[in-house]
Amino acid sequence: MNNVNTSNITKNKPILSDTVLIAIFGALWGFMEISLGAILKGIRIPMGGAILTAIACIIFLTGRNFTQRKGSIIMMGTIAAILKVFSVGTVIAGPFMAILIEALIGEVMISIFGINLFSYVFTSGILTLYTIVHPLISQGLIFGENIFKIYLETFKQIANLFNIDVSYLGWIIVLYAGIHFMLGAISGWLAFSLATRVKKDFIDLLHYRNYTL
Repeated sequence: MNNVNTSNITKNKPILSDTVLIAIFGALWGFMEISLGAILKGIRIPMGGAILTAIACIIFLTGRNFTQRKGSIIMMGTIAAILKVFSVGTVIAGPFMAILIEALIGEVMISIFGINLFSYVFTSGILTLYTIVHPLISQGLIFGENIFKIYLETFKQIANLFNIDVSYLGWIIVLYAGIHFMLGAISGWLAFSLATRVKKDFIDLLHYRNYTL
């Protein structure tokens, strides 16, 4: 029976090459954006952008756990963004830039905090929070500062519709942001748990194969 050191199996002997893993997870991210993105946009589900981002986090953070290569999230995001462009036949700046910015933020956060449960939960939470800010930034660049006044008036109208005092508007925004962060935190936990489980199953398989030899 041969002895195999499996403690660092994904570092020293990766399941697949980094290039293949980046391509696989980047393609998964891109096809998810194309298929699920179209569905969510069609039914206009609330927090559709946050849901897409949360699922994207599960995909690219799981992939990042296996590749161990710095810059891999940006590479995955580039693949996903290119697939998104090909799906519509033209360059739409909003979705294209959103994917690249998500990938950049994810890469920076993981590079700073490392690969662990906290970094996955925190990174995903920040990214789902960013989905609130992204439309303000992109639309602000196009329409100018008046877009912020429009959003403020919209919030006031919603508050009046539900007979909510305008003074509570800030708390409503905080609650809305908190829901986004929790959604991201859950996706980060799922990504870390999934990657950990797959690694464990792979190591158990190696133990079993070497035990039977």
